[in-house]
Order: sequence, then structure tokens, then C-alpha cells
Amino acid sequence: MVKYFKTISNIITGHVFRNKIPYNTDGNINLLNMDAISTAGIVRISENDIKKIQLDDIKPEEIIMPGDILFKAKGLNNTAVLIDSIPANTTVTASCHIIRVTDKNFLPEYVCSWLNSAAAKNHFSKGAGQATGVTIANVSKATLESLEIPLIPLKNQKLISDIEECAKQVYDLSIKIADNKNLLYRAIIEKELQKESNGNIENIKNDVIYDPACGSGSLLIQNIKNIRR
Repeated sequence: MVKYFKTISNIITGHVFRNKIPYNTDGNINLLNMDAISTAGIVRISENDIKKIQLDDIKPEEIIMPGDILFKAKGLNNTAVLIDSIPANTTVTASCHIIRVTDKNFLPEYVCSWLNSAAAKNHFSKGAGQATGVTIANVSKATLESLEIPLIPLKNQKLISDIEECAKQVYDLSIKIADNKNLLYRAIIEKELQKESNGNIENIKNDVIYDPACGSGSLLIQNIKNIRR
């Protein structure tokens, strides 16, 4: 059995700004930058991702709540993320849809996973007009509403959600490990360059100095090549 998204959720398009976005450090609303949402479906909200704006015409339903799903509607990577926590009075622009699951037979986590599935992306590409040569996709509210989603037992939905969460955690950890490796190798490079500037080595490539703490220049280069494979 399948259901349409319009029957299991409320879909709200983000706030439409008719003019320039009214940034104001003393504003009453927080505006979330959609760059906080990665293509892997992970959301990291930092201070730089939220800007204060002054809005007097915002609708209550445009305010994001925990449990909502944010869907990036514009661009080539139409990604959905489930919001666990969010600063009060936060909204998004019309480049994003807020999906609020209303059918108790569907877990928001499962709905979010389905939005990121290959079947859903195929539906979006057709509805967004990519088949007619449009480069930048724009998934409309109507296209989202017409998306079908299988109704499966809640225990199966929970299993899929748990696997999805595990995959995200592994991906997130791999990014952090890569970042730490970059910092480590940057420190090694800086140390070797400092030695060279002090006249302690002739050339990193010549491997004339071996430092037990960080290895030789050629060893460093080889390690970097091995990591990239």
C-alpha cells in the first residue's frame, strides 16, 4: 500500500521575501542558511548558519519545530534532513520546504529516509523539469505532494531509520577523521618548512632529514598518496 505525501503531512514552503532579506542584528526571527544541510542528509547548525532578520508578516507555520523535515527544493542536490533541535523562532527561505508529518502510521525518520531515496529523487527530477533541459532543479510543493511513499509496519520503519542514522554517524565520523588528518599533515608540513627556512634541511624531496616525530618529507608525501587511493 502506498500513500501520497499530501495525505500524510503538511508541506509548507519557506518564507517568500518579496524584496531584499531584512537582516537586523536585533531582529525577531532567525533565518537558517541551507548550506548547513549537507548532501549526506546531515545538518550542522552553527552561529554562522543563522542570521537575525526582522519579519512582521511571518506565518506561524513557517516557524521550524523539532520533528520537522527540511527539504532543499532548489539545486541539484535535493536533500531532506530531520530537525531534532532548532533555536526558537527560526525559519527558512522559499528555497526550502518544511514537511510536518501528521499521519501517526509514519515515522518522521522513515519519511525523511524516503525523501532521500533513489525513487524519490527520480520523481523529483521528472517533476522539476530536468528532462526538458532545466539545469537547476526546483522541486515544487505540488511535486512533493504527489510523491508516493510505501506504508510499511512501524517496526520496519524504525529499522530503516536506525540503519540510516548509523550510516550518517559513520559518514560524520569519517569527515571528522579526514579533518583531523588534514590538520596533522598541515602541522607536519609547517614543521618541515620551518626547518628548511632555518637551513636545517636542503630539500624535503631529497629526504636528507628524518624526524622520528613526523617522518621524512618523501615519507609524508607517500602517506598522503596512500590516503588518497
